[in-house]
Amino acid sequence: MRISVCFTILFTAIGLMSCSSQKKLESDPPFSIERPTVSYWAGGREESGTGMRFQARWNPADPSSIDVDSLYFRGRILKLNREETETGFLITGTYLTPSFANSDLIMHADSLREVGNQPPKPLPEGRDFPFELGPDEAVMSYFVKSSEKKHYYKISGVVEKTGRNYPERTKN
Repeated sequence: MRISVCFTILFTAIGLMSCSSQKKLESDPPFSIERPTVSYWAGGREESGTGMRFQARWNPADPSSIDVDSLYFRGRILKLNREETETGFLITGTYLTPSFANSDLIMHADSLREVGNQPPKPLPEGRDFPFELGPDEAVMSYFVKSSEKKHYYKISGVVEKTGRNYPERTKN
């Protein structure tokens, strides 16, 4: 009898702790998001790297009461910025993929001369990504200053714009 009571208490405690670690999505945030887009770009030189830029129109009820934080999108976490424009507010986030250009890399027909080369670092795995999202979905995190609690809002319908490849700059 005592053992079953102990197990019941233990499982109840574990269940309650696991519920608090899950991220709850808000259904009615104090703002609206319009026209979310993402575009990919590639620099003109190898060392420029590649990246993606998220942008959306942001319409808060009270801009001073909300701090935008991060965007969870396609396995990446982007830091969000708020920009005030003539037509309203924009939220933007950029992710830069580091270039693999390495000036210390030695390429030679004799493999013994390549001994000092370091292998490339593995790409980060998606295990730490806290949401399961479709390719046109993102989750925005934000803070409401009155509560100082992090909130999460799911954005659907992210449109992928045509990518941009920047031309290589000529060397003088």
